[in-house]
Amino acid sequence: MGLGAAQFRKWQRRTAMRRIHRPQLLRNVAVALGNVGTFEDVATLVGALDDKQALVRGHVAWALGQIARRNPEADCRPPLEARLAVETDAEVIAELRAALRS
Repeated sequence: MGLGAAQFRKWQRRTAMRRIHRPQLLRNVAVALGNVGTFEDVATLVGALDDKQALVRGHVAWALGQIARRNPEADCRPPLEARLAVETDAEVIAELRAALRS
C-alpha cells in the first residue's frame, strides 16, 4: 500500500503486473485486507485513506469497516471520521459512512 508511483513502476517492470495500474492494484490489496486482514493491518490501511485516488480511498474505508466488524479491538472510528471531515468524493463519503456504521 505504501508504494509511490516511481516505486510501483520499478516493481511492475518486466512482469505480467505491468498491465495493472497502481490504483487498481491498491484497490485489490484493500479488498484482500478487508476480507482477511487483522488488527495489524489497520495502520497500513489508515495510511492509504489519504491516497490521491478515490477508488483506493473508498475501498480502504470499506476494508477498515470490515476489519473493525471482525475485530472489536481495532478502533477504526477516529481515522474514518477524520477522513470523512475532509472527503469530497460522494462515493468515498458513502463508503466512509457505511464503515462507521459497522
